[in-house]
Amino acid sequence: MKFWRSLLSQGIKRTKEELSWLSCQLLPPHCQLCRAPLTTINSSTSTSLCYHCATQCKTSAADCCPRCNEPYATSSVTRHYCSQCLRHPPQFLWLKTAGIYTETMASAIHQFKYQGRASLAKPLAQCIITQLAQDITAYQPDLIIPVPLHSSRLKERGYNQSVLLARHLGKEFQIPVCTKTLFRNRPTSPQTLLNATQRRNNLRGVFEIRQTIPPKQILLIDDVVTTTSTARSCAHLLTTHGHTVAVIALGRASL
Repeated sequence: MKFWRSLLSQGIKRTKEELSWLSCQLLPPHCQLCRAPLTTINSSTSTSLCYHCATQCKTSAADCCPRCNEPYATSSVTRHYCSQCLRHPPQFLWLKTAGIYTETMASAIHQFKYQGRASLAKPLAQCIITQLAQDITAYQPDLIIPVPLHSSRLKERGYNQSVLLARHLGKEFQIPVCTKTLFRNRPTSPQTLLNATQRRNNLRGVFEIRQTIPPKQILLIDDVVTTTSTARSCAHLLTTHGHTVAVIALGRASL
């Protein structure tokens, strides 16, 4: 029985590979964001995004807060913390993103989260890898933890976008991904609809630890950061359990 199952599995895999090859021959690959045909000239190596979209998703601010990555309007001679980090220092060591929240990045994240475009996980994770590989390697995380979704939102969406990103990063850097430690205990209003104070109140007490583990160097993964309320809430909870936390996200929107 095992022999026939193995043979069937190999046959299915081979058929998928042949169909994929045939599809590439008949339908030239297109950018997953703007749908422009990909060529050796306009494609971004190792991703399925065109050069323009990949570049826009990795656009950096001229200057930003070294703690929370908040973009500044003008560059400064010396790096300095933003007013929010000075008044209320976050529990995470640092927060870094693949790029600022450009129009292209906003479109990518919207499609990824709300339009069922789970296939964008790989090229968007590659943007993170290209920009932040050195920072991730230097931090030497023991574990990657994605920001959790409530079960009702997960059922509605079909996947947690942060988990998909985390898995690609885990595979790239050979770091285990844990989805059972951090838990969201109730549904919340979308953060995009709230101001800074409402965002903090919206997340009060919403996260909890469901699986206790020894202290680790944790890399927390999110999709987009604005007020840092989610990252702060998760980091505070994890650090009270003895962990050290750094945060990675796709996009950074200004406060």
